[in-house]
Amino acid sequence: MERRGIAEAGGAALVSALLAIAALWLAVGYVDWVLVASTAIGVAIAAAANYRARTGHADAVATEAPEVTADNFEDHTPVTAGDGGTEGIEAEPSVEDDRT
Repeated sequence: MERRGIAEAGGAALVSALLAIAALWLAVGYVDWVLVASTAIGVAIAAAANYRARTGHADAVATEAPEVTADNFEDHTPVTAGDGGTEGIEAEPSVEDDRT
């Protein structure tokens, strides 16, 4: 895993451990270190899995997407009505005069 993934997982584990310590100290008056450690480990595993899922999806999208260059960008860009094209415009609206 990259440094960023390690930092995200470690940071999430640290924050969750500190929050668990504070919550236990305020609610119960003592800290159960097994509960704190297991919470931090669970959060670290979840954060690492989330990081791998996000980066894996980004890599998959990058490999499947067509390469757009200065020569072929018009082939990959839809022309809409605001750009001078007619995509999205089905027909001219008919205006009926109700004042007769």
